[in-house]
Amino acid sequence: MHLTVPFPEALELALQGGTLPPIVASASCSGSTVRVDLDLRSIPSPSFALRAITALAPIVRVLATFRSFEAGTATFDLVVRAGSIPVQRLLNQFTGLIAAQLRSHGLPERLASVTQGVDGGLIAVVDLQAAAALRTRGLTVTRFTIDEGAIGVAATIHGFSVQRAGSV
Repeated sequence: MHLTVPFPEALELALQGGTLPPIVASASCSGSTVRVDLDLRSIPSPSFALRAITALAPIVRVLATFRSFEAGTATFDLVVRAGSIPVQRLLNQFTGLIAAQLRSHGLPERLASVTQGVDGGLIAVVDLQAAAALRTRGLTVTRFTIDEGAIGVAATIHGFSVQRAGSV
């Protein structure tokens, strides 16, 4: 099975009729880059470090450029802008924030991780196969692309079934 859909439609499918988490002020895609603006002011009970970051830069812009897909995981090069704050120094804060957001939506933390590459740049790894397994059975993601603002997915299907959101 091959499916290519524009980013807004792919986002709608992923949300299954729901809305983006309050922290996500906006999400868009151009070329192979997904842009997400995060509103840190929407985080309930932030840590002292996040309150300090929020005071200096309440909106954080994340540019995630698709790099590769292998063995069910997609890799993205990240550029994160939080005012004048050197984001690489805040990696632990943002890693914790991602984990907390996943947990708050009933998702396992292993779905996404952010690390620092050998060149010092940030890299995000998203386990698309694990994400698909949360809602489907019998589907294996074999290819994933982001190109010209569209998401492309190829998958093999064996005894396929879909779980409703929240029934997993």
